[in-house]
Parts: sequence; C-alpha cells; structure tokens
Amino acid sequence: SPVVVDRVAVRYFTPETGGAGKPRFITERELAFFSRVESRAEGVDVAKGDYPARFVRAAMDRVVAEDMLASLQVRRGVEPPDLLRLADEARAELELRVGGASRLAALMDEESFDDAELRSALMRRVRAAYYVDRAIAPILKPSEEELRGAFRTSLHPLRGFRFEDVREEMTRWLVQERLRLVSADFLQAARARVTIAFVPKTGAK
Repeated sequence: SPVVVDRVAVRYFTPETGGAGKPRFITERELAFFSRVESRAEGVDVAKGDYPARFVRAAMDRVVAEDMLASLQVRRGVEPPDLLRLADEARAELELRVGGASRLAALMDEESFDDAELRSALMRRVRAAYYVDRAIAPILKPSEEELRGAFRTSLHPLRGFRFEDVREEMTRWLVQERLRLVSADFLQAARARVTIAFVPKTGAK
C-alpha cells in the first residue's frame, strides 16, 4: 500500500508573499516540528502525534509571519551579510531554547525534519530579522543595558548562569525573542490581508 511521507497541512497567501496566485504551504512535518519547538520553549514536553492546538497555532503564525517579513527583505534584492553564519547562530539559539543540541536533534529525528530543511527555515528567520531591524525596529544589536535588563527580568533558559559567562548566548536569545514579538505584532496588524487555511487529510470529513 502507498505510504504517505508528508502532506500539506496549511495553505496561505499574502500580498507580501505574492498573493493568491502564489500560495505558500506548510507541510505536516514542518508544522509538527515547530509545534514541538514552541512547546519545548515553554518547558512542556509534547509527544509525537499529540500537538496541543495552542502550540500548533503559535508555530503556524510564526512561520507565516517570518515568511512575510523575509519576502519583504528578498524584494529589496539584498541578502543579510553572513547569512549562513547567522543561520548557524540561529540554530545555536534554537538549541538553547529547546534544551540543548541533543534535544533538538531528537526532535528533528522524531519528526523526520532534516538539516537542510532546518537550515532553510533558519535562513528565512535571519532574513526576517534583518528586515525588521532595518524597516520596523532595531533588534539585532541590543545594548549592554538592554541585555542586562533582559537577563535580570525575563524568563529565559540562561537563568542560573552568570551574565558575564553567557553574554553571547543571551544576545542571541534576546534577538530571537524580539523577532518573535515583532513578528506576532506584524501578523496581527496584517490579519485582514492574510488568508490561512488548514488542509484536511484526504478522506477527512
């Protein structure tokens, strides 16, 4: 019998990504993987195949928002400097957020999400951050005061360490946290021009 390796889970289009004539898609594997990333970021362990709706929604919204922002950057015709290095840094931050490199590798393995797919998603994230920094609000170079303030008052995975020992990791975390918040606000403001639809499984009622 045929085996379904993957399927489209979400279809969406926005003016920023090309409109109705160029719909974008999120696969089931990508949505599952990033839903579990969202859950791990909140310290919640979610088993494969059991994805609470709030994490699915958070993952979907973040993918759509970052794709919109990254598309606006691509339109400018300029890639962020050191794109691949920044993608590697984004991966390091993701590892921190989910509980370490081995935990990220396990999530990827469980959801059959490979390194090339993750690299592509993180490059999209870097492009989105670069656009936000230049067109919406500066997020890429937090000041010393901002870093120390966030270290003292934010819920982050570096609690228990000395600030001086984790300054680099804290910088990456704060940049991504700022991107997450700006992306959410950007998508909320753009809701009227964004069309998102879940794609039912074949044969589903």
